[in-house]
Amino acid sequence: MMEPVPSSVEQCPFCRKTIRRTAEVCPGCGAERQYGPTRRESLTTTGIGLVAGPAAITVVGAGLTLAVVAGVIGALMGFFVAHARHSVDRWMPPPRKPGGPA
Repeated sequence: MMEPVPSSVEQCPFCRKTIRRTAEVCPGCGAERQYGPTRRESLTTTGIGLVAGPAAITVVGAGLTLAVVAGVIGALMGFFVAHARHSVDRWMPPPRKPGGPA
C-alpha cells in the first residue's frame, strides 16, 4: 500500500482529519478553503469607510461636497483594505446543520 508523501498532506484545522494539501473541502467535517474576504468582511469594511470618511470631513468643517467625495473614497479604501487583509487562503468553519446548536 502506498502512503502519501508527508509534505502533500495536512490536517483539517477543525476535525483534525488528514487531507491532501490541495483539498478545497474537508471530507470529514465539510470545512471549505476560501481565498479572499467573505461578503460580510467586504461589506463591513466598505461600510466603515463610507461612514468614517464623511464623519472626518464633517468634524473638520468642510462642506457637503467634500463629505460626499470623502464617502466615496472611504468606501473604496474600505473595500481595498478587506481584500489586502484577507488576501490569503484560509479554512472557513463547516456549515451549521439545520436544527443544530446556535
